[in-house]
Amino acid sequence: MRRILLLYAIVPVALLTLVCLFLFWGTWRYSLEKNNRNDNTRIAADVETTVAAYIKLAEEFAQQSNILSSDLDVGKRVEIFEKIYKISNELDRKAYLYVFDRNFLPVISSTKTVPEYLDGNYYANWGIFRIMNQAPQDAALKLVADDTTDSEELVIGKAIVNGGEIEGYVIFALDSRQYQKQIADQESQTVITDENGGVFLNNNYSFLNNLNRFVLSGQTTTGNIENDYGKYYVTSTSLFNNRIYIYSLSPLSSQTTVFLSIFLILFFVFFMMILAVFISTKKMAAKKTRDLYTIIEAFEKVKKGNLDTYVDISSNDELAVIGESYNVMISSLNEQKDRNKEMGLLVTDSQTKQLESQFDPHFLFNTLENIRFMCKLDPQSASKMIFNLATLLRYSISNTQEEVSVKDDIFYTKNYMSILKYRFNDHFHYKIDLPEELQKCIIPKLIVQPMIENSIKYGFVGKENLSIRISGYIEDGKLVLICTDDGAGIKAEDLTEIRQIMMQNTNMSSHSGLYNIHRRVQLRYGGEYGIHIDSVQGHGTSIKVVLPAKYVESMGGC
Repeated sequence: MRRILLLYAIVPVALLTLVCLFLFWGTWRYSLEKNNRNDNTRIAADVETTVAAYIKLAEEFAQQSNILSSDLDVGKRVEIFEKIYKISNELDRKAYLYVFDRNFLPVISSTKTVPEYLDGNYYANWGIFRIMNQAPQDAALKLVADDTTDSEELVIGKAIVNGGEIEGYVIFALDSRQYQKQIADQESQTVITDENGGVFLNNNYSFLNNLNRFVLSGQTTTGNIENDYGKYYVTSTSLFNNRIYIYSLSPLSSQTTVFLSIFLILFFVFFMMILAVFISTKKMAAKKTRDLYTIIEAFEKVKKGNLDTYVDISSNDELAVIGESYNVMISSLNEQKDRNKEMGLLVTDSQTKQLESQFDPHFLFNTLENIRFMCKLDPQSASKMIFNLATLLRYSISNTQEEVSVKDDIFYTKNYMSILKYRFNDHFHYKIDLPEELQKCIIPKLIVQPMIENSIKYGFVGKENLSIRISGYIEDGKLVLICTDDGAGIKAEDLTEIRQIMMQNTNMSSHSGLYNIHRRVQLRYGGEYGIHIDSVQGHGTSIKVVLPAKYVESMGGC
């Protein structure tokens, strides 16, 4: 027993644990790299979206001919700042606006005082003004330090050009402190710089030189890097023609220490396990043998078809887990058996209800009466109605296939629509708008027709005309079919009742058609699928059925 436990229990578990340890290391490393890249993507998208929005707004303001006018009216100023507030609220990123004339005198300012780095007396030929003067046709970007607020600012500028001459400047200043919370919430460390290494935002100081410039600036490095402070995994992104760089860094130095500690702990654990085996082998063998025979006997009963056999393992070891799993399996089998039985009954009942709903005496009487009159007035139309009715009857009573393609179901639905068209004449119109790729999907039989019946049932109440549209789309692996009408709609109390019935496991009402379809779909595909009904009395009804997007090929190439 000792030899068996050592060779077939402890040694395999030890090897498996080592494998799991390496898998854990690989998973940890993969997760670290993935989170690092995702953090980089998120902050890069945020910065790019924000800067692009203010660049666009700066270019828009630069095109306004009267923005430099000294007598700019209050309404125009309000309009300008409303646009800024709109972007600020949408992006949750606030930027201050400054408009200067050609002599660097402020015309419009979001703050009481103009920042020192925008003082035209000292910085007319430096900083953002120098960049705009060199390339007046392009938007300018510059990182500067604001000594008054002790923060870094990303300055966005656009020269106002008229007749080839610079008439003024539109500038936005974006405060780096707005990003502090976002980078604090990320798992990796973030550094945002310009092409010269100037730091706009930073929560990693390991790669700053004596001039407080980022040493990796201008590099689009992705992978492992190392410096005096340890190893890091870095992902970088460049924006706006390499004028802004965004780095995400994740430290790796603690990795070796963590896994060495885990290895030592595991070594101690397995040593204690071996010691325990030699001490308690006899007692453990007797107990495990008894529990093992209990489980084997239960499996033998299940093999003979007895699904009511449960085991009670009182021990607290791996056999207890097996016993618990066995009990869960038996419960699941019994539950699945009941569900399959219920589903079979619902499928049969649904098909019967569908047939009764479609071809009740009233419907057949009206159809046959129309055929009788058509035989005298328009024999060709009467022949078409008979053919459509026969085709629809044959399709409805056929039980050879529970799932069909959307194209096939719509084909037979058109027969039903044609009969309704003959019956209601110009008072009834329909349109089927389904993409080609959607028609290749497979759906349970008789899904679309009950939705149309519901529209006919409620749509003509108090109305002379009715239009129905069948549409659909595929989104996130789900097929959505929609039946929309412009009829009388469903009363609010009736709609509430129908929705409550849809949430029940048993239907005790007369609303059987849509309920049976909803229940069949949920039993077949799961609780996230089914029918959803929206209706406003006097404005029509919309019925949506959500199904998994499965294609005809999965049925064997039908």
